[in-house]
Amino acid sequence: MRARVKQFLNKTWKILKDSGKNFKGDEPIVYSAAIAFFTIFSLPAILIVITLIGSLFFNEEDVKSELIGKIENLISDEAGDQAGTVLENVLDAPTGFWGVLIGIIVVIKSATIIFFIVQKALNSIWQVKVKAGVNYFRLLKYRLVALAMVIGLGLLFATSLLLDTLVSVYSQELSNIFEEYFTPAIRTINTVFYISVILIFFTAVHRVLPDAKVSWKDALAGGVITSVLFLIGKQIINYILSNVEVIGVYAAAGSLVVLLLWVFYSSIILLLGAEVTKSYANNHGRKVEPNPIAVKYREISMEEE
Repeated sequence: MRARVKQFLNKTWKILKDSGKNFKGDEPIVYSAAIAFFTIFSLPAILIVITLIGSLFFNEEDVKSELIGKIENLISDEAGDQAGTVLENVLDAPTGFWGVLIGIIVVIKSATIIFFIVQKALNSIWQVKVKAGVNYFRLLKYRLVALAMVIGLGLLFATSLLLDTLVSVYSQELSNIFEEYFTPAIRTINTVFYISVILIFFTAVHRVLPDAKVSWKDALAGGVITSVLFLIGKQIINYILSNVEVIGVYAAAGSLVVLLLWVFYSSIILLLGAEVTKSYANNHGRKVEPNPIAVKYREISMEEE
């Protein structure tokens, strides 16, 4: 038993050490900055997609209010206000046939671009790239996964909204039945659901987005690390924001800076999770190969030539 524990700890330490070493050389700061930058342009489209999906089941105003509330809880009140302003401006824009048509194209393009940037960063970590001259329709088939992830995010949000709505509608009846056990139980369910959504999302990102054949088991390892660091980072950033006058320093752009800071940190954590996924696979004898549209490559320094 003691030997197994020692072996587990040694392997875990090696995975973390390899992850940290590789992380330093894969330019995570550059990719994270790019992801944060493009998020600002993709934000309106992503908010629209989530709102439209939620509106299939609930009143649009309730969906917008719930979405803004979740952003406030996840990041900060200022970020929620910024998201609300963006969403109102986009939804209030004049419409017509051509306006709607162009809007749909812009939404699809903008909502997927952020995932393409993340995909490029993950491909860099896995050292894979798309083959030259690959068939366009074959490439499109794989790239549509990014759009599916946006829709999936909207469905997860709609499910979360449905749960919150059911709790609100039947809270009195349930509290009468379960009495003092009701509130702790609901809080526990909401917490478990919230953590599960985060874990599923990050695991799916590590499994689906790279142009590599990553197993669900390896992706789950990266998803767990990413989720834990994400939740810890949420508390740290909230503490910093409550004790440092970021909004005051940047004046009107303060809420935008807060959003950029949060996305930047989350991107770094996501890429670190990818490094853990790669190290976990390598240390368990599962060499990850590129998918059919990609090829593996290796960087060679001048000293090696």
